[in-house]
Amino acid sequence: MIACNGHNLSLTDVWRIATQHQPCALAADARPRIRQCRDFVETVAAQPRAIYGINTGFGPLSGFRVASNELAQHQLNLLNHLTVGQGALFSPAETRAIMLARVNTLARGFSGIREATLELLIGALNHDVLPEIPSEGSVGASGDLVPLAHMANLLVGRGYARHKGQRLPAIEALKAVGLAPVELQCKEGLALVNGTSVMTGLAALATHEAAVLLSWMELLTACLFQVLDGEPEVLCEQVHRARGFRGQFQVAQRIAKHLRTHPEYARRIDEHQWGSLAKPVDPGTEIQDPYSLRCAPQILGAIQESLWHVEAVVTRELNASTDNPLIFADTKTVIHGGNFYGQQIAMVSDYCRMGLIKLALLADRQIERLVNWRYSRGLPPLLAGGAPGLNTGFGGAQLLATSLAAEARLLGTPASIQTISTNANNQDVVSMGCIAAKMTRTTLPLLWKLAAIEALALMQAADLRGDKKVMGDDYRQIYDLVRGVSAPLTNDRPLAEDIERVTALLQSEAAQEKCLSPRGSADAD
Repeated sequence: MIACNGHNLSLTDVWRIATQHQPCALAADARPRIRQCRDFVETVAAQPRAIYGINTGFGPLSGFRVASNELAQHQLNLLNHLTVGQGALFSPAETRAIMLARVNTLARGFSGIREATLELLIGALNHDVLPEIPSEGSVGASGDLVPLAHMANLLVGRGYARHKGQRLPAIEALKAVGLAPVELQCKEGLALVNGTSVMTGLAALATHEAAVLLSWMELLTACLFQVLDGEPEVLCEQVHRARGFRGQFQVAQRIAKHLRTHPEYARRIDEHQWGSLAKPVDPGTEIQDPYSLRCAPQILGAIQESLWHVEAVVTRELNASTDNPLIFADTKTVIHGGNFYGQQIAMVSDYCRMGLIKLALLADRQIERLVNWRYSRGLPPLLAGGAPGLNTGFGGAQLLATSLAAEARLLGTPASIQTISTNANNQDVVSMGCIAAKMTRTTLPLLWKLAAIEALALMQAADLRGDKKVMGDDYRQIYDLVRGVSAPLTNDRPLAEDIERVTALLQSEAAQEKCLSPRGSADAD
């Protein structure tokens, strides 16, 4: 059980609740703050003072006052005018991440929501009653208003929800698990929709997946060294300490750790003769590997550095108060501000996506090194298992890889700078954070397929070498897993289903636990 108090929710917690259905609960230490805040909201709502979203109109209509006997309808009308979302629904995992992100920010006790309303949101999440949340509609400025309104509709028994594979009216889905809708009171509708929880939930999932993909690319790169007889000199600690980036250093160490499971590479690394080992002087003899091998620590290390920053920002936003106004019951103050503005998540979502695109381009070039017999150091053309010409081997798979890499590149335009004024010019500069996070989520499936193609190509290359000594223990471990779902390509056959199976294999936590090294922190050396 993961306890939510608004202060210590981690990316791992989000992943477990969103993808593994681990339950959550409102932390005991959060309850007094939530109650105190709600009591103060009800006190100030009875006073003759204007408080945004409680007794005023929303956005550009904040100059209009709402009568005290219409405060509850006012909150319902907020959901009414925002329930306009279109497009594909967020996936079940994304929906759970969104709900959890909203639960945790409301648990901080600065939003004025009632404990019972928050408990209903937690109950729906734990019972897997998932609101239908369309993916189009947020500009990421006054929070993710439109998608969060669709989420909030579940709590008042409106719209549709998914439960156990069925689409049901929301009120019936709640009833099926013993829950009942609530009637929103003043400030509650605003507390539910005015925040960055959609973009933050999406970013949390994307960041977790990006880190796993980076780990796979480290292992696949180590396999590439072995099958192409790459020079491990480029992993030398001295080189990476001389530059001073922890990410680059750690990536080089992790690739080297995979390589050390190969006895010959362990010897070459441990003897550490780089500076004194003479290079051949014969004309035409290359003394350095191409960048797709030699610069892998620099490329992957930069992505590691970016991910540390992204992880820190997303974690902070998961544990932040992101609505307006904020209620500080301990000091008896109501402060109007702009914490709903999603610029931080917008920018790091773009940053994360740039790293993923670079991963895609690196994978594409590493695949090229394997299939192009002019550079693959004796491997058959296009990794054909049978007679080349009659067989084209991985020719089609490389076409797919190139297409995926090109599609990833087209997602490189940053969303965080695409502001358009809206809301009668009240929201005159917006973050587009939800769009940035969605674009990053869209990039991830392309990367998983590229990694699968490279994995298949590396296993085929190992078979074609005809000598299993090419593989160290870590290489053999992933080889056995891949060969468990995809047989060697002895003669051409359709590879579409093989790619699908290996993609699913790499995404499985069982394969990740078996093959991947633990990741270090930004402070580790």
